[in-house]
Amino acid sequence: MPRKIFAKIVHAGYLGQVLTAGLLLTIAALLMFAVISTLEPVAKPPAAKTAPVSEAVQPDQTAASNSLLTDPVVTIQPSTASPSVTASEEAVADDSRTVTNSQAIRALWSGIITQKFGWQLHPLYQDWRYHNGVDIAGEEGQIVPALVSGKVIDIYTDKQYGLTVVVKSDRYLISYSSLASAAVQENTIINLGRPIGSMGITLSEPEPHLHLAVQTPDKEQYLDPYEVFSQHSGVNSFQQS
Repeated sequence: MPRKIFAKIVHAGYLGQVLTAGLLLTIAALLMFAVISTLEPVAKPPAAKTAPVSEAVQPDQTAASNSLLTDPVVTIQPSTASPSVTASEEAVADDSRTVTNSQAIRALWSGIITQKFGWQLHPLYQDWRYHNGVDIAGEEGQIVPALVSGKVIDIYTDKQYGLTVVVKSDRYLISYSSLASAAVQENTIINLGRPIGSMGITLSEPEPHLHLAVQTPDKEQYLDPYEVFSQHSGVNSFQQS
């Protein structure tokens, strides 16, 4: 009988240890679960915040870059604007050249004829010489315009009349002499008013002027430039000394 009671007590003590151990394991599991549950909300939000920011910024930047590269307005607008600006500038330049050429012609026609055509008493040497053109006074460096359209057939330096440019028109050979410089080249076509060169001086005629001579196409005869150009408007403003 005592043995049975002792066995029950021993058995009851072993069972208590088992229950105690189980209880401790349960409590440990609950504590671990509580810790894990507490840590997970803290770890997840940074990942959730980082991902949306990265995904939101990259698509916007890519879309903006693609828009600049493929937008037809951006690529077409400069090319359509440039021709209109260029055309406008060319029109203004043409108008400016026309005004300048007209002013140069009027300035030349208004010059004083210091030496007439034909036999004239030379003002420097005081002897009679045949003058094959007219001398039109002006300012040194003044633009000498083409008085007719034609082709530049010769450029040379004459011993008496200095640097000379010869232009052949439909009816005449016109020589522009006593030039300080030439603004054209041989075998080029020039239009009315195109700058031939600038006025200069010569040793025999030290005052700035243009020596203008007109010949027939066969070079057989010199003509009086005053009479030839009197048929053109504006030449009547020539002033003869």
